[in-house]
Amino acid sequence: MSQVVFFVIFAGMVIYTYYYSLSVRPAHMEQQIGAVAYPRCATLRRIAFAGMGASMVAELLYVFFPLDIGLPLRLFGGLSGWAISIAIGLIFTGLGSWILIKVGKAAPDSFAPRKENQMYGGIYEKIRHPQAIADVSLWFAIGFLLNSPLLVIVALLWVPQNIWLTYVEESDLKLRFGQSYIDYMARTGRFLPQRG
Repeated sequence: MSQVVFFVIFAGMVIYTYYYSLSVRPAHMEQQIGAVAYPRCATLRRIAFAGMGASMVAELLYVFFPLDIGLPLRLFGGLSGWAISIAIGLIFTGLGSWILIKVGKAAPDSFAPRKENQMYGGIYEKIRHPQAIADVSLWFAIGFLLNSPLLVIVALLWVPQNIWLTYVEESDLKLRFGQSYIDYMARTGRFLPQRG
């Protein structure tokens, strides 16, 4: 069972990355297959989120079915170690949840790309990819809440993956919105608000 859980953690990550990278390219896809591109991208995004969900469930199961790969089972030992790990996890949970609430208010339909969607306001006026920050924060939250070195390493793997996905998405948004998106990029930070 440990091997299966370990496999699903990474298989879910690969499924998410592959299908999400396809789902953020509706303007490119529209050039090839027409208006059906947007509903198809919404379906691809649902598949991506299923992969993410499978990975999350496997991470929870990993606590009960750890694999001996040479890492310690816990980040911090003892009761006080658990308290430290949980406190750090709650900070990441709070950050990720707060950002997702802001994303939900500014872009309630961001999980399903539609041609009629316009550029978003709200938190998106400050940073272009708040959802990526929230996703990574929540992966770290899981790792720390479960006090697991392996799951914190997995969270680290989500960082470059999310960065790459933002580049893929932005190439499509430039095609879709043209100069207005390029101007938007100039006045906002990718992950942090621009200074000045």
